[in-house]
Amino acid sequence: MKYLGSKYMDFDCIYLNNNEFGFLQLSVFHNVVDTPIEGAEVTIYKITYSGLYNEKAEGRRVGQYKTDVSGNTPKIELPILNELLPGEHYYYVTIRADGFNNAFIMNVQVYSNILTSYKVNLIHYGYSDVEFNFMIQPTRTEMHNPFHLHQHNHDSRRP
Repeated sequence: MKYLGSKYMDFDCIYLNNNEFGFLQLSVFHNVVDTPIEGAEVTIYKITYSGLYNEKAEGRRVGQYKTDVSGNTPKIELPILNELLPGEHYYYVTIRADGFNNAFIMNVQVYSNILTSYKVNLIHYGYSDVEFNFMIQPTRTEMHNPFHLHQHNHDSRRP
């Protein structure tokens, strides 16, 4: 048994049902005027690390979606993949839209029957010298380590 926050959990129980799914939804907006971006292309990859120090990785596309007039993707059902599961896997998301710089979300966590959502604010070409944005979802260890200064926030406008 391992202590997880406020309860103990037997890790063997987590792996018995490998047919569990969670949900992911992205909202894509213009970073200056905060208006939705219709037709942004959202691609989801499953990344698998390998090597002695996890110095290599392979990516396989899981799905590709377009945002609607409200800037939202549909609720995307995905097999669960998160830091509580064994292995060196995570989801990685790319966001592209005509006239805007690309954005990337690393280490996306998907939990059973939970909707994970991100608001991504794309920078219009010419507004900044920034060429792309990365959003890195910190792991539980990084968030609780006093030597790491990570802000756990899904709004890409904040530093």
